Amino acid sequence: MSRDDSFNKLDIIDETDIIKEAINNNRIIAKYQPIISLVKKKIVAFEGLTRGVNILNSELISPLKMFEYARNNGMSTMLDRLCREKCIESFKDIYSMNDEWYLFINVDASVIEQVEGSNYLLNQVLSHEILPKNIVIEINESSVDNLDSLESFTNNYRKNGFLIALDDVGVGFSNLDRISIIKPDIIKLDASLIRNIQDNYHKQEIFKCITSLANRIGSIVVAEGIENEIELNYAIEFGVHLIQGYFFSKPEFISSSTLLKINTKISRAAIRYKEYIIIKSKKDRLYRKKIDKFLSDFINELKVEDSSDFDNLILSFINRHNNLNIECAYILDENGTQITNTLFSKMKNSSYREGLVFSPARKGEDNSLKRYYYELMNSKVDRYFSDPYISYATGEICTTLSTLFKHHNNEKYILCVDIMTTLKRKEFNYNLETSNFV
Repeated sequence: MSRDDSFNKLDIIDETDIIKEAINNNRIIAKYQPIISLVKKKIVAFEGLTRGVNILNSELISPLKMFEYARNNGMSTMLDRLCREKCIESFKDIYSMNDEWYLFINVDASVIEQVEGSNYLLNQVLSHEILPKNIVIEINESSVDNLDSLESFTNNYRKNGFLIALDDVGVGFSNLDRISIIKPDIIKLDASLIRNIQDNYHKQEIFKCITSLANRIGSIVVAEGIENEIELNYAIEFGVHLIQGYFFSKPEFISSSTLLKINTKISRAAIRYKEYIIIKSKKDRLYRKKIDKFLSDFINELKVEDSSDFDNLILSFINRHNNLNIECAYILDENGTQITNTLFSKMKNSSYREGLVFSPARKGEDNSLKRYYYELMNSKVDRYFSDPYISYATGEICTTLSTLFKHHNNEKYILCVDIMTTLKRKEFNYNLETSNFV
């Protein structure tokens, strides 16, 4: 595209004119944000991000404003290609430093139907002597209407060696059925999923669910928008492979000095994460030891008393151990039939969702299809610990523990205990917020 030198600064009246001038005269720059593998302790890729430049004061123009203008004026394809050209052209110098680095570039999904089959992007990449295998095409599927064109586009570029990433998963329109159409090599989780994740159990479970899905279908997971060490720790712990965000670097021009700064942050973050995991593991072991002692003491009392008095024994015991946040306890016989009521500690009641089908199990109910029964009875472990979940009966986050014991009458019983868990793992944070990486 040639410059429109006839465009005079005096012709500029408002912001629209500034955007128009920037697009018409290629006044676009590309900056790059690193994508990090903390496990490998290195940069593996960069995302190219473009901005317009204001002719009047050299300030940067938001890409959102530029693409909105382009859509309203029939220039979407032109601007999309111009931005990609800037990203690829400027990446060539970065690529020359390390030809194993990948470039993530955004494709405006709304224009895919118009450009399908043109191979314009392929030719752009080849013209700059960059291998297609080093290019990751980011697609935000929310603006795609023609799914056949989307599938054809992704299949064609994957066949030519490109990798395909599905962007902003977990926000807005993100339809999971698009994953089966695009079959992404990479899934990028939107920053909204990680923000304040330590305070939101539902976010944590959604995050883990998507990373688990990605692992099962062979997709690499990138967590976008990581801004602090707490978010970094949660992301890595929940199965993310790659990290992107201001915690390591804002989008910037890449030089030897910026690379040194980023690599220093990566090294420190890796050390800190290792410390975090060690401390967390120690805390987990201590907690498990405490629970094991609690269960052993509980069983020792139950063993010697008459089974007809189990209800009273349960209430007495769990109320003496309020420090363990016990929600409730109950006992099954060897066949999985509940022989006591579900008894709640005095600090908790079962009023949540009262009247719905999901209510506390009652005496006489068959629980043989519950995991805490059949996994315990069909494995060689003597105790079962469930993953955390939200209780149907109370709405609390809890974990179910079950253990088999033999009564003095030679009958076998299963003690089940639901223990409430805290959402924030404050005991593991060890002043994470004060990390001085910058």
